[in-house]
Amino acid sequence: MAQRVIAGRYELQQLLGRGGMGEVWVARDGVMQRLVAVKLLQAHLGTTEGEELFFREARTAGTLSHPGIVTVHDLGRDRDGTLYLVMENVPGQNLAVVLGKGLPPVGDVLAWTTQAADALYAAHTVRIVHRDLKPANLMLTPAGGVKILDFGIARYISTRTMASRVIGTVAYMPPERLLGKVGDIRGDLYALGCVLYELLTGRTPFGDLDTPALMYAHVNTPPAPPSSHRPGLSPHLDALLVELLAKMPGDRPASAADVRDRLHHLPASSPPGPPPTPRAEPDYRNGGTVTGGLRPPPARPTMAKPSHQPWTHTTIGPVRTTPAVVDGTVYIGSYDKKVYALDAVTGTPRWTHTTSSGFWARLAERVVSSPVVVDGTVYIGSGDKKVYALDAATGTPRWTHTAGDWVLSSPTVVDGTVYVGSDDCRVYALDAATGTPRWTHTAGGWVRSSPTVVDGTVYVGSNDCRVYALDAATGTPRWTHKAGGWVRSSPTVVDGTVYVGSNNCRVYALDAATGTPRWTYTTGGGVLSSPTVVDGTIYVGSCDGKVYALDAATGIPRWMHTTGSGVYSSPTVVDGTVYVGSDDKKVYAVDAATGIPRWIHTTGGEVRSSPVVVDGIVYIGSDDRKVYAVDAATGRASAS
Repeated sequence: MAQRVIAGRYELQQLLGRGGMGEVWVARDGVMQRLVAVKLLQAHLGTTEGEELFFREARTAGTLSHPGIVTVHDLGRDRDGTLYLVMENVPGQNLAVVLGKGLPPVGDVLAWTTQAADALYAAHTVRIVHRDLKPANLMLTPAGGVKILDFGIARYISTRTMASRVIGTVAYMPPERLLGKVGDIRGDLYALGCVLYELLTGRTPFGDLDTPALMYAHVNTPPAPPSSHRPGLSPHLDALLVELLAKMPGDRPASAADVRDRLHHLPASSPPGPPPTPRAEPDYRNGGTVTGGLRPPPARPTMAKPSHQPWTHTTIGPVRTTPAVVDGTVYIGSYDKKVYALDAVTGTPRWTHTTSSGFWARLAERVVSSPVVVDGTVYIGSGDKKVYALDAATGTPRWTHTAGDWVLSSPTVVDGTVYVGSDDCRVYALDAATGTPRWTHTAGGWVRSSPTVVDGTVYVGSNDCRVYALDAATGTPRWTHKAGGWVRSSPTVVDGTVYVGSNNCRVYALDAATGTPRWTYTTGGGVLSSPTVVDGTIYVGSCDGKVYALDAATGIPRWMHTTGSGVYSSPTVVDGTVYVGSDDKKVYAVDAATGIPRWIHTTGGEVRSSPVVVDGIVYIGSDDRKVYAVDAATGRASAS
């Protein structure tokens, strides 16, 4: 019997399972000649609401790039109207299946949960919430890695206070969701606590209750400590579960990174000696106290949670790099030839690293390349012709690689390889651990565009007016596209389309597989800003002093917002707001749907740095030699 083929490309081979969103099949990709997983929307969900949810899943998951999150390859609508989503085929078995075979070793449980927390942190950093974390959505690969599988009901964190409906699996659902509130990233931490509890004990925190009783327990009842079901567990695990399963979101850990780090250092078993004495804790709903539930050991000190406030930090040179904000630290470069690590809460320097000087000192003082932080290492280029790998905690160099000219391109790190361009007309692929070259590709002009790596292909622009698609493993060209001007804009790849700007006043949408143009849009000035694509809209700046919002499928303008000068900064879109800088010395926050300004913050210099928004703070640099931390809701800055 002939197998069904989706979109003339994906031959369905084996049904993996059915869920609330649809069916998942193993399929063979006839173009790439590889196995993939294909999700089909259930017929009964073929409503406008169901389709919106399906495409939101794809677009949300497609923005995430992390080894612990399943990769989205493609999506679309088949000829018969069926909606489909194509993902990497992850071998292994989900943790619900693993649990069905018996309790796993505690050490394995801690390792799996640590990996899941790290992946959640990557999603939360870009304001994406999973909202349905459970063992069935955590795939254990043969190599022992864990991947989060279904961002099927993930959404960008809403500014609303009440949810329109409850979506998810009740056994792992946080109390605030059951009470009708939207919730935020701390809801994922509660669900992760439920998963950890089940992996440790073989049962969910409240056992096999019927749905109404289970909902009541989530909201009102403290669960028994996991050590009561599995003697010998460390009291520190009990303590961590207290926080993860706290009824009030504010009582949970500050971030998934905090959970990850604590899991990494937790002992698997209890040390010799008497167990900690349970103590009563307030019952905030009934006005009394409860005893015998999950309790922290009395000796455990409470950790103060950071309070993010606006601040500014002054460097010695203009700041045009895009900040990287990771684990409470802001990493940024400056024209003063330094890389800075600043405390994200206060702006206090944690360390600075000075790049080389010498003959090139006057020009090489520029650190224009934006840092990227991966696995505790800061990767950044410099005008002194070097790529640096610095220890994120101390700034100590781990290695440097010397190119033939300035490195103004910002590095991209994927699967242990650093991809970066140089003014020596080359694209480099370097080993992330050692800096050893894996390959180089020579373009026809400077490479100041930052590479984008998707599905084994490196997309990058050059001053020879071309966009290149290179094999990520070998550097072999797959295609090139000739634009009408310099391509210093960094490509953005979403849903099989490459979006990129050019100095010839155009924005291009190119087929990611072939480089064939899908559409072009002409602005009134050069486009050196890199496009940002969110929910079917492209946001991009132009030297004509405008920010454009274009339909991703057609290039038709949705709105334009005019600033006082050229816009070289790349927009950042968070919670329905577009944040962008301009050469008129201002930072703008405009409504993503209409382009209407919400606030404007004035700096003392041109703003070519691209903003980064984390925990309600906008981090951005300016030519006035300052790094700003500005309140994302109001644009308020410190008085200094």
